[in-house]
Amino acid sequence: MAQQSFPGKWFRGALLPYVFGISIEAARKYRSRGVWLEGKHWRTDPANVIVYCRSAIEEWMGGQL
Repeated sequence: MAQQSFPGKWFRGALLPYVFGISIEAARKYRSRGVWLEGKHWRTDPANVIVYCRSAIEEWMGGQL
């Protein structure tokens, strides 16, 4: 039996393809074009690494901006 793991509220970009099927490059474009908002969809963590908010992206994918 395969074990599944789900990210917490904020997670690093390497998981985007596995969680949402979104490439890191597509995420970069969403950020740079202002589609994903800093502080809502993404932010930098204390190590200065970009992390993404699972619940905000789920809402965006569902058409709830």
